[in-house]
Amino acid sequence: MLADDNRTFSFDYGSYIDIDARGALWASATLLPSVVSNRPATEYLASIADENGNPLLPGKDYKVTVPPNMPIQQFWALTVYDRATFALIYNELNRTTLSSYDLNKMKKNNDGSVTIYVGSKAPKGLETNWIPTEGKKPLPTFRFYGPTESLYDGSFKMPDFKMVK
Repeated sequence: MLADDNRTFSFDYGSYIDIDARGALWASATLLPSVVSNRPATEYLASIADENGNPLLPGKDYKVTVPPNMPIQQFWALTVYDRATFALIYNELNRTTLSSYDLNKMKKNNDGSVTIYVGSKAPKGLETNWIPTEGKKPLPTFRFYGPTESLYDGSFKMPDFKMVK
């Protein structure tokens, strides 16, 4: 792993991507929770297509409405990765993720849900609800920390991403 300008880490060394270090980090983050519990400590839902089944494209803008009662005991997070490299997409805002910890900064809908925008530009007045994609092919991934039974029994359905016209 390589420290980067965002005070985090990167697996991209310019001429190659360190898949061994990336794999080791993934294994350490997923193996230990599986030993401790019969249910995962986290669940991931990634989107590669919009509500119509069309692939999420670079340079396009999308939105998803996060319901107010997500099936979690701890918190949720939406991180957008570069689908070509599976690396974080760095940008001037230093924002790759929005989570339930950010709800106090985001504009909420009347029903308590929050609409998050992913793409090349933020809708006017909703910049706090936006994750920039910097022209990369987005791979938005929801993480559920302390997922509850409704995530597994089919009673919860995560809304689809919709293209913003």
